[in-house]
Amino acid sequence: MCSYSNGKISGILLSFFCSVIFFSGGYSQTGNETATINFEPVHAWRPPFGLDRVGRSMDVIITIPGNGSRLSAYQLTSLSNGQKLATETISFTGSKSDSSRLTIQESADEIIVQGKTTSGQWKELARSKPSLPVFECDAATRPAAFKHPIDMGVILAPANWLVINGGQQSFADLALISRKRGTEKFEVKAWFTSQPEKAVTKSISLLGNKKTSVAIPLPTTSNNLETDSLHLTVKDASGTKVWEKGVHVMLVQKMQKLPGFGVAEMKLRYDMPITNIVDGKNQPFSYDSAWSPEKKDYVVFLPNGSRWVFWRGASYIPVWVSKYNTGLSYEWAERISPLDGFKDCPEPLMDKQLRYGKVEVIENTNARVHVRWNYQSCDFNYKVNGDFAQEDYYFYPDGLGTRVLTLTCLPVAEYEVAEFILLAPPAALPFDVMPEKPMQIISYQTGKSASLSLPEKDTTWKTLGDPVIYRMKIHKKEPLTAFSFSPLLHKKPWAFAPFKDQGLVVTPAYWGGHWPLSQGFNTGRSISESIWTGPSHNSLITFANKRPEPIRSKTFETRDALGVVKPMREETWVWLIGMTDESDQSLLETSRSFAQPATLTVKGGRQEPDGYASERRAFKLIADSKKLNITIQPQSWCVNPAFEIKFASKEIKKISLNGVALAADKYQWDGSTLWINAKFSDKRVLEIQFGD
Repeated sequence: MCSYSNGKISGILLSFFCSVIFFSGGYSQTGNETATINFEPVHAWRPPFGLDRVGRSMDVIITIPGNGSRLSAYQLTSLSNGQKLATETISFTGSKSDSSRLTIQESADEIIVQGKTTSGQWKELARSKPSLPVFECDAATRPAAFKHPIDMGVILAPANWLVINGGQQSFADLALISRKRGTEKFEVKAWFTSQPEKAVTKSISLLGNKKTSVAIPLPTTSNNLETDSLHLTVKDASGTKVWEKGVHVMLVQKMQKLPGFGVAEMKLRYDMPITNIVDGKNQPFSYDSAWSPEKKDYVVFLPNGSRWVFWRGASYIPVWVSKYNTGLSYEWAERISPLDGFKDCPEPLMDKQLRYGKVEVIENTNARVHVRWNYQSCDFNYKVNGDFAQEDYYFYPDGLGTRVLTLTCLPVAEYEVAEFILLAPPAALPFDVMPEKPMQIISYQTGKSASLSLPEKDTTWKTLGDPVIYRMKIHKKEPLTAFSFSPLLHKKPWAFAPFKDQGLVVTPAYWGGHWPLSQGFNTGRSISESIWTGPSHNSLITFANKRPEPIRSKTFETRDALGVVKPMREETWVWLIGMTDESDQSLLETSRSFAQPATLTVKGGRQEPDGYASERRAFKLIADSKKLNITIQPQSWCVNPAFEIKFASKEIKKISLNGVALAADKYQWDGSTLWINAKFSDKRVLEIQFGD
């Protein structure tokens, strides 16, 4: 994804300091070694977040001036009421004048900085008492029974909303701290705007300077409204309100009947207005009015709980959507050169109005799903050059699929075809949703693996021999990981660098608010307050012009997307994809089955000349009789094989593997495609008896 300047952020980080240098009594030095202590609010985009921030809302900045020789080590000790809480090592880069930033311990009311002398003694260099709020509190809400947001018909609802079925129970989790000495009594009250008479209250005792956590059962929600508001307040013993918070509640009253395996046409719900920047100002408009009524969303439901979504708000770019309200895209065909005459990068994410993007359901059976996405890469002003792309996605009941990209373009055009991009809802900060090590890279040849940290600290993963399997954890809590594998890719990608704001690292990698959904602003290079008003994305790694070898390539004269006859280049690439909780070893075996398909000996029929279609992960057969005897000899592994069988009966009377009849849940037959739920590395014989 291309990047351009997009201005600077404002209003994210408060600009005050809460302490000054302490001299005499509050300040010490050893020889000519000194230290200063300052306190600063934790940046909104940096951890800790939410309930973890209560009591830890300040950073302590330790500075060693460059007016003397450095000591051998430094440490910071946090105290509460004179008692030591913790001691942490202070690390500096080694320059003459240097600063180090640490997050203050939640109960700390005093900080001491010490340096270690050559004699091994620790000497006090500085001491300070932070000016902290007397009372802090925050709350997070959750439903009693958790459901996948896509199953509720909802996509990328703001991270700070409560999304729940009507009439359902929910909870508010609170974290509180009071810095007054002794024990204090407080009362928590919670109610919904629609039902104030059902308010709940809870009494809490807080011990001075000690953080307390509590869960409050909330009243059941309305069973007829679409939206509501939750109100939370805390009052002290005198009845004075010391804290309050409002939470928007999104209520789902009816749920669509959904397949266990298959495609469903939906109109996914998104309740915020669409961010729309016009002449530098946001002129939002309704999500429900953004597209013509016939435009729909398409969701592939897979038995393992994964959801593959073609959403209008993402310009139909398909994404895995997690249970925890984040998504992952493998990217698309993005024009990277030549770019003369285009504004911003020509790519389908710019097609906000869906002028060019189209989704078709080609197959939707018990054995296989096939969804096709056609598009053109356009620029910020919807300009195109006649190039066009088709992406076909095939899925089987095991939840695994293939991405097949066929690009028809000018022979001189250069395209990027793969990048891992994480989508996040409004109010979801990158460091809050993304694990520190989001990606595992597995060598196809050796099985060795390495983790990719973001921001990138270790490049060991780049030493693994190609090809490799990339598997991505798309939320800290999500147990399923998205993966991508091409046996014909022999080049490593590069990781995006993090963003900084006011000198602090605030994202693990690239962040952008211009996609999905939001309109009117270009690709940016800085964080933005649009994170609160619309969904965003985080580009993690990119292959740029490092493409796999195509499975097909030709240059010929044909009509482009604009109807002009001219020379065009057509190339097709295939990746094995999925979102799974398989072990690395199991995924490696599946990848080897895909890259090295088994050899077949067929009786009662024959293999077609091009006997295996990697695009569909399927063997191609012709039935010459009512009984097929197929000897399967894996080259490495054979995992859940699929067979496309022509001229066969629509009914299978009996099917067995090595003489053992397969139970009904161990295979699927739709009259032309047969999928077998079996995994083996030795020779097996599959026998199929068709009906009349």
